[in-house]
Amino acid sequence: MRPSKQKFNISFREFVKHCEKLKSDQETKIIKSIKLIPTASPDEINDFVNSNQIEGNITNIAKDFDFLPKEYSSILSSKSITSPTPIQKAIIPLILEGNDVIAVAETGSGKTLAYALPGVIHIQAQPQALGPRILVLAPTRELVQQIQTQYELFTRTCCVYGGVYKNLQYSELLGIKQSRNNISLPSVIIGTPGRLLDFMKDGYPLKSITQVVLDEADRMLDMGFEEQITQIFQKVRKERQTLFFSATWPKEVQKLANFLCNENPNLLQIGEQGLSVNKNIQQEIIIVYENKFEQFVELAERLKGQKLLIFCQKKIDTQKLEYRLSLHGLKARYLHGDLKQAERDYIMEDFKTGAINCLITTNLASRGLDISDVDVVINYDFPDNIEDYIHRIGRTGRAGKKGLAISFFEPGSINNRVKSELVQVLQQSNQVIPQELFNMMQ
Repeated sequence: MRPSKQKFNISFREFVKHCEKLKSDQETKIIKSIKLIPTASPDEINDFVNSNQIEGNITNIAKDFDFLPKEYSSILSSKSITSPTPIQKAIIPLILEGNDVIAVAETGSGKTLAYALPGVIHIQAQPQALGPRILVLAPTRELVQQIQTQYELFTRTCCVYGGVYKNLQYSELLGIKQSRNNISLPSVIIGTPGRLLDFMKDGYPLKSITQVVLDEADRMLDMGFEEQITQIFQKVRKERQTLFFSATWPKEVQKLANFLCNENPNLLQIGEQGLSVNKNIQQEIIIVYENKFEQFVELAERLKGQKLLIFCQKKIDTQKLEYRLSLHGLKARYLHGDLKQAERDYIMEDFKTGAINCLITTNLASRGLDISDVDVVINYDFPDNIEDYIHRIGRTGRAGKKGLAISFFEPGSINNRVKSELVQVLQQSNQVIPQELFNMMQ
């Protein structure tokens, strides 16, 4: 978002000169273990683990934010964040103890702050260096922008992704914000793998990095980023701290995690194993054979005034649905990956602020968008796999709030595996399962 608004068009020569300065910087000692959090009693830890369905080696919990420096706790209070979520209670101590961490957790659980908070404390504990200390990799522009908003509360950041001219993002990496005389080098780089590799090929070094975070690793694998991630990690010192986050835990993700992390990483599974959904989300399944659009219009009329996020399978269908809704007097906007970045940012800003309250999109928005007040997620088209279903409906019911997810289910276009997994997800979440869906499994 910000790079497209930069006033400074930095030349390649100026960027290379900056890279040479970073290359001359000495690799400093890494300080991983930081003792800040009071030790919880064994009974407190056991009660916490049992009540939050956590699997893994938990040796301490962050019961509150009292361990933070005053300026950090004040920032959290100003954002109405007063106590840690379960994932934050479990993971913050592990990171501050210097462990490599692999966390498998549902969407909307507060994982970004779970690594950003101990991350900024990690930065403060390191010896001074010119280059950034933390590198965060994520699959999409929208997600890296969202992650940036969390880190930016506490420290200087840089956000790099495709769709924007590189020379406009050079100024981000060089720390030039308002003036060339006011340089503030970033402590954290957040980026998509492809764009970061572009800068590395231009000469940008990663020798100062002491902590690497991979967010939504499963989706990065789905998008074919494995080779690029491996290339990036080869340029980061081996004794780094590695934090690995994924919503699902297939064999491909396990293999990548074990390859990238140092010996004996702490693996945490937060919530139920396998396919699980945030319990704050009420799920409704509407089985349709015909007249889907007419039923959808009735539903949209009933939900008028609420913030709706609507998913279609194809980009062209988002545009068609917006047009058809407009003929019924219902205002909506469509969002998909073919739109220019500036237009995508503009639409998202309107949706966040409430200028529009109905957004039609593809899987582009199924992850990485932190819109905390989405009232209802609607699957106009049911996804091809259950993982996408989980991530889509995870856009509501965030940060402890209640949410509603309504899905149109066309039996003829859904394979039996997805039907079976949907029943499993609904059962685990204690949701009402239509008898007709049960009958399909006979």
